[in-house]
Amino acid sequence: MKTAINVDGKEIVFVRNWITGSFTYSIDGKKRNLASVLNPLTHYSIQLSRTYKAQVGETIVTIVKTRPLMFAGFRQNNYKFFIDNKLIKEVDAL
Repeated sequence: MKTAINVDGKEIVFVRNWITGSFTYSIDGKKRNLASVLNPLTHYSIQLSRTYKAQVGETIVTIVKTRPLMFAGFRQNNYKFFIDNKLIKEVDAL
């Protein structure tokens, strides 16, 4: 999954690799991790929903990833992007 949003005039690019489970975002070419490949909790979870927070200057972007119950690794996940509890983007992707 690769998607971009605009926050305070800056383009933020979010990338999640469905094979490794890594989840990163880039601001002005600087990459930051939301979920590391080295963390075992990135790969195994019993919860269907996980929340991530990305700091962009003074603004906090909240990302809620919801996975399907069955065969989650092979089906699309739902990603919702919030700023100040306001939904700004929704993406369905692997």
